[in-house]
Amino acid sequence: MITFQRLYGIFFSTLVCAILWGCSKNIQDYYNPESSLDKNIIEVLEEDGRFSSFVGIIDRLDLRSTLGEAAIYTCLAPLDEHVSAYFNALDYASIEAVPEEELRKFVNYHFINGMYYQYDIEQRYTNATTAIGRSRATQYRSRGEGNIPGKPVRFFTPYFFDTQAADYESFFGESADGFKVENARISDTDRDIGASNGVIHVLETPLSVLPRTDIALANDPETTLFSSWQENHAAFVLGEKDEFGWVDTTLYKTYSVGRNLADENLQSTLLVPTNEAIMTYFEPYLPDLDNTIDSVPKHVMESLIRASQIPNLYYKSDLVSKEDGGLREGRAYVYLMPDIANVISGSVLASNSVIYKTDVLIESPQMHSVEGGIYMKHKRYSQWYWMFDHTNLNAGLTNGLSFQHPKKTLLVQSDEVWGFPLASDMLPEDREYRYQTCRTGMLNIDVREDGGFRKRFYPTDFGYVLYDDGRFYDYTGHSVALLTSDPVWERTNGTIYEIDGFLTPMDRLDVEQTIYARLLADPDLSQFTAAVARAGNLAAELQLTGFFTYTLFAPTDMAIDASGVDLEGMSETALIQWVNRYIIQNRYIFSDGVFTGQLANRNDEPIRISGAWETFNISDASGKSIPVGTDNTQGANGVLHKINQLF
Repeated sequence: MITFQRLYGIFFSTLVCAILWGCSKNIQDYYNPESSLDKNIIEVLEEDGRFSSFVGIIDRLDLRSTLGEAAIYTCLAPLDEHVSAYFNALDYASIEAVPEEELRKFVNYHFINGMYYQYDIEQRYTNATTAIGRSRATQYRSRGEGNIPGKPVRFFTPYFFDTQAADYESFFGESADGFKVENARISDTDRDIGASNGVIHVLETPLSVLPRTDIALANDPETTLFSSWQENHAAFVLGEKDEFGWVDTTLYKTYSVGRNLADENLQSTLLVPTNEAIMTYFEPYLPDLDNTIDSVPKHVMESLIRASQIPNLYYKSDLVSKEDGGLREGRAYVYLMPDIANVISGSVLASNSVIYKTDVLIESPQMHSVEGGIYMKHKRYSQWYWMFDHTNLNAGLTNGLSFQHPKKTLLVQSDEVWGFPLASDMLPEDREYRYQTCRTGMLNIDVREDGGFRKRFYPTDFGYVLYDDGRFYDYTGHSVALLTSDPVWERTNGTIYEIDGFLTPMDRLDVEQTIYARLLADPDLSQFTAAVARAGNLAAELQLTGFFTYTLFAPTDMAIDASGVDLEGMSETALIQWVNRYIIQNRYIFSDGVFTGQLANRNDEPIRISGAWETFNISDASGKSIPVGTDNTQGANGVLHKINQLF
């Protein structure tokens, strides 16, 4: 009698056999190593006979037991002729003449940490769920030694070439087919050779040890200018302490600007302008510098270095698709470029980055905004340049994250107008005041979008500035002349013009210039001021500086007398209600007609604004037109408009 247990056993055995039979093709295709699992990688190579040069180097370095027993590796085995060809290309007469350091680089580069059959590599690629994920699935790491990290190494399988052949061809300049590691072909027949401590793939063509990014840039004749900028920020530092407190006295190269391209553990994508692209971009500006490319200001060089570097690895198709948010987070201008593929003119092979050469200089955020004008014209505006360099005068001019810079128009002074003392020689309090006067000349608008300069009030961080007939007037009535009808610099977010002096800044924290102080100082507004003083805490509120601002339509004493309103007889509640009819939250200047429409007062009643200058008019909720007397008196926390009738 067949029991349930026996039936279950027969079913399970049959199922296992069926699964194994169904998977046998995969296993035979990808996991059918030669019968050498009783030998380690070095022993397999030695027995084969075609790798005597490679094994000889391993023995010379005393790495036989380390590479054969100490860890699991994927060995990229070079034939004897490949070894000779590689070192001959480096101008060594023989392998015996090669320094031990070079030999170690060569050997370690041919040993990948971990065991990867072709099937494993293909599965890692095909299992990735996004295009950018598949690109990065090609990355592996070679063996490190001591404090020297391994190098990133890229594998490319037929699956990669089926979908991203153009990426390979644009990067390596070679045909995309077969099974490759970097630009070296892996044998179609001698691959997946198993060993007791890993797997061996035989190379059909030499595998060159790719240089680090900084070295690769220095070696390419088309990127030497950019490389020299990069090297201006190179330094050497000591290694870290070990567990016993001993400092590694080896000097390691590092870079103080942008990404540390000398760190093999840090992977990047670079869009590097060629020498010709750099010269073409800067040629129009050289007369404003010192007529040499070396006179490009350090701020510009540093900003272009940063703009060229994108964190992480991206192939050309990734840059075109822009699917990964890291392109934006990495402040990559490529995120906004619709034609990035057309500006890439070539590539530079490096171990820890994907480097594309561009025939157009891709602007940095600073050079994409008005900020760049001060840097590129620093001979004429050297004091502004100094202030940019030593204070935060340039704050808010550039959005380095998304390139959506705030709209600005800069009114700047030449060094001749700046005069003495120089910014560097000013006392701290004088320099702070000069900083405020400079910011008063930074209009929070791109005048090109407003049809050019016209009679109107322009907002700044330190009050409104009135432009009228070639002059700018600050809140005190002091004026300066516009010297250049055409801008001296234009970029996407604005322009720079030159003026012949400095404007007076409105200090928004000055309690002596509050909107309430303006009321107290005007004898024509004594009754309205007295009403504010009795209206709860309103007087104290109108003396606050900082966050809240106000616009007041203050009726004159004559207007109040003419209306017959008895302010003295009002209760406090009624008085608060009455005063709030004349207050609008936030700071507004209306007479130039920039703002027209409806606003609510503090009682939530509508006030309508219309007209400009002589036709400027306000209407209350009933539609009654209110004539305006003196208008646009600025205070630290608001604007005062005197009116000649009551709402």
